Amino acid sequence: MTFATTHINLRDALAIWRRNIIVHLRVWKLNLVAPIIEPVISVLGFGLGIGALVAGRVSGVSYLSFVGAGLLSITVLMRAMFEMTYASYFKMVYQATYDAILATPVDVESLALGEILWALTHALFDTVIIMTVLTIFGAATSPWAILAPLPLLVGATFMAGLSLGITAHTHDIDAYNLVMALFFSTMYISGAFFPLEVLPGWLQIATRVLPLTESIELTRAFLTGRFLPRHVYEAIYLVISAVVALEWAMRSLRRRMVA
Repeated sequence: MTFATTHINLRDALAIWRRNIIVHLRVWKLNLVAPIIEPVISVLGFGLGIGALVAGRVSGVSYLSFVGAGLLSITVLMRAMFEMTYASYFKMVYQATYDAILATPVDVESLALGEILWALTHALFDTVIIMTVLTIFGAATSPWAILAPLPLLVGATFMAGLSLGITAHTHDIDAYNLVMALFFSTMYISGAFFPLEVLPGWLQIATRVLPLTESIELTRAFLTGRFLPRHVYEAIYLVISAVVALEWAMRSLRRRMVA
């Protein structure tokens, strides 16, 4: 059995990526509004609002720094998810963009990688904006914060691959209601807004299985400079999860578009 990634033509994937960049530049002003307004309101509401009610430090850091990492991670991962769910579904089904691309010599795997690269680019763009906001508000307290995009991009790779795989198996756009419900439900137990240690033991184990949790914890470690031995294992698990999600996405899209 060969891996789907061996069929990738990097030049074709980059061509797909450039196409998405060109399309995005036509509406960049409208797309810039949400990444700026949303983190500012969230930081004010969670970091300064709820943070004012938290007397002590949370996991050794201020609540502003703690929740700032969670908000950053959730927003970036959510961006990757939306790009590979609703946006990809519209291009695949309603606009027939994928059919048009595959009518050229481009392979499905190259198409999938190009789409995922675009999702990561958009996620990185949001990362820069939100990290700037967090730095201004004092949520990023460590020089290591400059490397915080690393676990975010790996986590976004997992989320983009998983979401594209789900899209390849989706035949009714209303099915995304379940996908969004699951994402937003797990978001509240992934350690973004409160430490996992306050959860029951069985629920802690369940949340540790979610790559979303690892991405949040690693991002928080870089923002605050508080690294723990378990972060090594979390990083390995996150990378493996991203690779598996990529492979599944490419195989799933091939079955949908070619079979």
